[in-house]
Amino acid sequence: MVEDSQNKNTTILAMDVVGYSAKMNVDERGTTEKLKSARIIIEKIVAEGSGRVFNTAGDSFMVEFNSTYNAVNTAIKIQKKLYQINETLELKDKLEFRMGVNLGDVIIDGTNLLGDGVNVAARLESIAPPGGICVSEIVYNLVKSKISEGFLNKGKQKLKNIKEEITCY
Repeated sequence: MVEDSQNKNTTILAMDVVGYSAKMNVDERGTTEKLKSARIIIEKIVAEGSGRVFNTAGDSFMVEFNSTYNAVNTAIKIQKKLYQINETLELKDKLEFRMGVNLGDVIIDGTNLLGDGVNVAARLESIAPPGGICVSEIVYNLVKSKISEGFLNKGKQKLKNIKEEITCY
C-alpha cells in the first residue's frame, strides 16, 4: 500500500491507440504528430466533461471523472470527433482508439491514481473494439437510461490479471 495514501471511488476512462507500435514502426514522425493532434482534441473534450487526465504513457491516456455519466459521454464525444477526422484520412493515417470505463475504488498517490478501479478500466479498454468503448456493469447500470447510444451485452469476461469475471457492455 502507498504510504500516506487515501482511497476514493471514482470513474476511470482508459484509452489507447489501436496498432500504435506498428504505426510508429512505419511512420514515427507522422504518427507522433497525429497523436499530438489527437491529444489536443482529447484534452479539450475531457475538460468540457469535467475530467482530469492523470496519467499518459505513449499512446495511452488515463482520465478521472467524478461523474460516471460524464465519463461515458466524454468517451462517446471523443470517439465521434476522432471518427469524423478519420473519415477524411487515408487508412494508413487514421488513429483509432479503444476505450474502457469503470467505476471503482482507487488509491490516491499524489496526482496519480492506482488500484483495481484503474486496472479494470485498462483491461476493459483492451477488449473494446477499435473505435469502441467497453464499460463495466456498474457503469452500464448508472448510465443506460441517460445515454442515447445503444449497448451490447458482452456477458462475463475474464480480464487479464483481474480475479473475478466482469460483466461488460
